[in-house]
Amino acid sequence: MSYVVITQAKIAPDYRETAISALKQFKEIWSANGAYRVLQGILMTGSNVQCSMAFNYFENMADIESAFEAMREASIVKQTMESGKFEILRRGILKDLFSFGTGGSGEAKFIVVTNGTAETPELTAVEKLTNVLNANGAISGRYGQFVMGDQANGKTYLLGAAYPSLSAIQSAYDAVAEDGAAADIYNSVSVQRRQIVRLIK
Repeated sequence: MSYVVITQAKIAPDYRETAISALKQFKEIWSANGAYRVLQGILMTGSNVQCSMAFNYFENMADIESAFEAMREASIVKQTMESGKFEILRRGILKDLFSFGTGGSGEAKFIVVTNGTAETPELTAVEKLTNVLNANGAISGRYGQFVMGDQANGKTYLLGAAYPSLSAIQSAYDAVAEDGAAADIYNSVSVQRRQIVRLIK
């Protein structure tokens, strides 16, 4: 069992470069205190364009606690939060249900994150969808259920898939439409939003 801590923050336009530098230091802190993977990026679509997104991966909740304690004590975190130009908008914890892909040959530059609600996890339909995505451009990804945060209502799920390019995203979703996998999903899951995140290296 593993978990993903997802954090979205609003950044003032004149603080963008400073914030990105701080985020890279945040990544070092998360990684040194329990996170086995950290991905960070900037939203390219939706109502919160230019907000930062962080995806921190943990094996268990105890590791999450350790990381939060380290973040709370870090001077760079205090400095960033006290700037008045970096505001955390929301944070949730996702419990992994399954992952797909092996990394592929392309370097991930984008993540497509899709939120949806359903009465059950709909694993069969989602696995069919991810198989098509993975065969047509997606490098890897995860599917999970929110267990903490504003969306932890027992029926909100998130699918995240990494891609090497925007054209790979197009190819993947064209294939999904042709395959009929999208129709299966829409019959069982109410898709709330789908956003593109540009990863920060």
